[in-house]
Amino acid sequence: MVYTVAMRLRIIILILALFAFLSASTGGWLYYFSYREAAFQKTESDAHTRLTLLTRQLSTHLSEHIKPVKTLAGIQELQVALKTTNLETIFQANQILDHFTTSLDIDVSYLMDKNGITLCSSNRNAHDSFVGNDFSFRPYYTEAIKGMPATYLALGSTSKKRGVYYSYPIYDGSGTTILGVAVIKSSVEFLEATLFSKSDDTLLFTDPNGLIFISNKPGLRFQLLWELDEDKLNALTDSRQFGNGPWEWAGFKKNNAGVMDNKGAEYLYSRLEVPHYPNWQIISLRNHKEIERQVTAPFIQVIGPVVLFVSILAGLLVYILYQLAARELTQRKQAEKKLRLSEERYRHIYHKTPIMLHSIDTEGNITRVSDHWVEVMGYQRDEVIGEQLTRFFTRESRNFAINSIFPRFFSTGFCKDIPYTYVKKNQERIDILLSCYGMRNEEGEIIRSLAVSVDVTEKNLAEKDLQMAKEKLSQYSLDLEGQVKKRTAQLENAQVNLKNLSKNIIASQEREKELIAQELHDQLGQVLTALRIDAVWIERYLIKIDAKAWERGKRMSALIDDTIEDVRDMAYRLRPRVLDDLGLTDALESLVSDFEKRSNVSCVFRHDDLPEVDKTLATALYRIGQEAVTNALRHSCATTILVELRMEQKGIVLTIEDDGCGFDLDNTTDRNGFGLEGMQERANLVGGKLTIETAKSRGTKICCNVTIKG
Repeated sequence: MVYTVAMRLRIIILILALFAFLSASTGGWLYYFSYREAAFQKTESDAHTRLTLLTRQLSTHLSEHIKPVKTLAGIQELQVALKTTNLETIFQANQILDHFTTSLDIDVSYLMDKNGITLCSSNRNAHDSFVGNDFSFRPYYTEAIKGMPATYLALGSTSKKRGVYYSYPIYDGSGTTILGVAVIKSSVEFLEATLFSKSDDTLLFTDPNGLIFISNKPGLRFQLLWELDEDKLNALTDSRQFGNGPWEWAGFKKNNAGVMDNKGAEYLYSRLEVPHYPNWQIISLRNHKEIERQVTAPFIQVIGPVVLFVSILAGLLVYILYQLAARELTQRKQAEKKLRLSEERYRHIYHKTPIMLHSIDTEGNITRVSDHWVEVMGYQRDEVIGEQLTRFFTRESRNFAINSIFPRFFSTGFCKDIPYTYVKKNQERIDILLSCYGMRNEEGEIIRSLAVSVDVTEKNLAEKDLQMAKEKLSQYSLDLEGQVKKRTAQLENAQVNLKNLSKNIIASQEREKELIAQELHDQLGQVLTALRIDAVWIERYLIKIDAKAWERGKRMSALIDDTIEDVRDMAYRLRPRVLDDLGLTDALESLVSDFEKRSNVSCVFRHDDLPEVDKTLATALYRIGQEAVTNALRHSCATTILVELRMEQKGIVLTIEDDGCGFDLDNTTDRNGFGLEGMQERANLVGGKLTIETAKSRGTKICCNVTIKG
């Protein structure tokens, strides 16, 4: 009998061991295929992550010279070389190009005229120099000559080197006419060695047609990733972007598993487009056999010991199961004991907590209440158990609960912060906020509730008092706002009166200056002229009579001439007649010319064709220009002063700009004459806006913008 039981146990253990071995073997093979699939997915995910990082790095490197070529296009020497082409200007432009090429460590930088001919180049002395060559067929030229900067990847038609071409239009001084194009070419060999050589995968950077431009496999460069039809090959040849060809097909084809080459080898295929370069892609190819080899080798080393271990473990589990069952029974008894203790603790907390708690069944009858609930409401426990909860509500709260809250609660099993009003046994009312949670049975049906009621009577009274205070504050705010509006209107009227007074004062000053200028010109000028005529007569009379008297008469004539000139200058500064006779443009031109004659500063005046403006506006703009140029000559130590009068869509703009020392606008002590405040006041009186841009050692720019109403 003992032998039979032992045999049965041995057979059972043997069967369990065989079952464990078969289970472990089957699980191992399933795990292998699952692990293989996961490895392929991880490889694909890693390839996509690497491609994402690589596309960002490549896009950054390909875009690093966009700003430098814009800076190069803005250099004045290149504009001069395009406007006036001679040995001197070409030499200056070549020096700039050499400096940029050396500083940026690039292949070459060059200058093209508006016809696409290369005028200057940093490789002008090299054997592959393309000075004089016509590159008007290149897209980077055709885009830039239209005013659109371009970035272009191509094979150099002369140097036969791959590169990234950056182009930017060169404008004349007005910023409207394109004189030519500045170009920077950067080599891609550095990008290829830096970004592509570190990967074991086959990395390709292809154009929209699939031509391989950059690769970590040198043999694949300038081959076609996919087979192209004759029309696309002809278009690729006509573009001359990658030389004259021919471009061989690398032999890759797409299939369901990825990509297959002409030898039947399959590859895991991943691709991403490069930002800012439409349809240019970075492609990663990983050989399937290489991936499988990396998966299989470590798996074979691990699967054997694992199967043996699982088989032994299965035998041990047979013995352990009995022990676990006995332990489970012991633990269940202990859990039941803890559950009883937990229920007793819950009931103690439920009744002793200082919060109003209650429970109702599906009919709305009270099944349980806490000690605090009955204490607050003033009832005995047996007076409320089994009663409808709504019996303790006011009529409004009862209707609200029956018609709205109860249906919603028994549908959702939850409600929060519901406002009710309870009625105590002594008929006193209290406001509460009720939150409730539904207890469900095994079928998910709500069988009872657990509700918490919070007394908010004091809070509601405080909120009501606060609302009344807010209403009083709002009324006070409205009254204050009315007073502010009234005071603002008074201030605005005073400001208008002050503006009119200032306008009349300035107008009176101008009239007085005009009258004084006229008196100086008409009366004093005539008297001095008559005096000079007499002095000249005396001089001629004394030349043969008395040499000393003649010499003194000569000095007297010169002094009268100087006085006449001073009187004319005083009359001109007080009120230039050209402002009244010929208008604002000629007056400003005369003013700038006069200042240039009386100083060593270059004064330039530019203007548009202006319509006739009224006398007040012309006088204000003239005085602003006069004061600004005078300040620049006196204080700025400038070498050049530019006065510009132009017509814009909304009005007239007067700009005075110098290259002097500038000043601190916040700490200016200028309060004499017109000064800054005088210019600001004149601009305000004609409805204009005066802006001043200045800083230490950066010159000064004063701009007056006046809107002309149609």
